[in-house]
Amino acid sequence: MKILRSQGTRFFLLLVALFVTGYQHVLAQKSKNKIGAYYFDGWSGTTFHITQDLKNNYPDREPVWGWVTSKQEIVDEQIALAARAGLSFFSFCWYHRNGRTIDELPENRALSFYKSSKNAKKLEYCLLVANHGGFDVGPENWDKLTNLWLAEFKHPQYLRVDKKPLLIFFEFTSLIKNFGSPEAVRGAFDKLRKSAVDAGLPGASIAICAGSPDGVTKAESSGADIITGYNYHSVGFKGDKQAIPIDTLHTAEQRLWSKLGDFAQKPYIPVSTMGWDPRPWSNDKNKYHEKPYFTGFSAQSVEKSVTGMIDWMNAHESSLTRERIGLLYAWNENGEGAWLTPGKQGLNPLTGLKAALSGKKQRTK
Repeated sequence: MKILRSQGTRFFLLLVALFVTGYQHVLAQKSKNKIGAYYFDGWSGTTFHITQDLKNNYPDREPVWGWVTSKQEIVDEQIALAARAGLSFFSFCWYHRNGRTIDELPENRALSFYKSSKNAKKLEYCLLVANHGGFDVGPENWDKLTNLWLAEFKHPQYLRVDKKPLLIFFEFTSLIKNFGSPEAVRGAFDKLRKSAVDAGLPGASIAICAGSPDGVTKAESSGADIITGYNYHSVGFKGDKQAIPIDTLHTAEQRLWSKLGDFAQKPYIPVSTMGWDPRPWSNDKNKYHEKPYFTGFSAQSVEKSVTGMIDWMNAHESSLTRERIGLLYAWNENGEGAWLTPGKQGLNPLTGLKAALSGKKQRTK
């Protein structure tokens, strides 16, 4: 009898252990955040982005592959590196000009390389519609663009939020201007959602970037399902200083996430701005060489940026999408001073990203 009781106790303890392990696994899955990064493809060598100033005076920003990274084999390697570091998806900056297909624009080459990559299954992707600076979206091209977006939505790796493909718009101002009113924009979004359903999809989740409560109001009145951003660099500017320590940005963006997340009626996708220093792209029009920028970008600062966003997300679950999505600015905005690509000079921001996403502090360079 003593032996039977002993065996019964062990069996009971085994069942308890299995239950606890399963419950812990469920909790772990529930708390898992899905982090992606914006991907900008100005690196074909055919646009203005690889300036002489960038090449001559900012060598720490040069990727290990060189400045021209818009090539199939390099995109393949970037996908693998991003996935290995813990990223879940890229959000490609997507451009369109009337009369030209997306594949003809050099800024969209990386998206094409991603879709033909042997590593595409390692990461999901979505589009950030760059509806600014001559790439306007309006009634005259809405139907044409809708067809292009629907084709992307059907890709097996396309990112979904609330089970629907996610489409992000860079800003709301030109949408409202081009369509005439927030109500008209809302109507266009409803038309897009219906087209998605008619195409056999469950609809579309539409996000709009906004950086203030007023912007959130305009985005939501325009029919956004989700509020997000591209970057929030200006929130860290302080006084009349031009060179500002990056720690100032870390603190300021935490406050902004809380302000936007609390104000928004819709789910919020926070964005961590890992850096901002666009001086290599300065010209007589933008005068970046006279404007504020952040100092101290490093693998350690990347770790702090990403860890700060994850900590905020874990403390503000009710503000997030169901999938607990967060975004990083950016994978390769090397010209604007925010990048994760490993550098030819030895700087490797990916070590900071990996440390933050794994939750294990690492020695970073």
